[in-house]
Amino acid sequence: MPKAVKKTYLSIKSMFEAGNVLQMKDIEELFPTSLSKDLNMNHGRYIDRLHNPDKFSYKQIFRLSALINVDPKIISDVIVSELKRKLKS
Repeated sequence: MPKAVKKTYLSIKSMFEAGNVLQMKDIEELFPTSLSKDLNMNHGRYIDRLHNPDKFSYKQIFRLSALINVDPKIISDVIVSELKRKLKS
């Protein structure tokens, strides 16, 4: 049985699963203080990683995926796609 997600994070889960997160900073406005705290990260560092997703560690990606109950591959794919776009431009 999947782990229960905090109700506040259901919108983030839905966005990832629907493919509506094209860049990590797309989730910046959604509960940034709560998410950064739950990720054991200070707020500034969390925001920096959303804008520079290559700074996310595997551990942080897995922790985020556990918090919102999404396959970590979905989050990794968003990060890889974003980095590919940045490299092309």
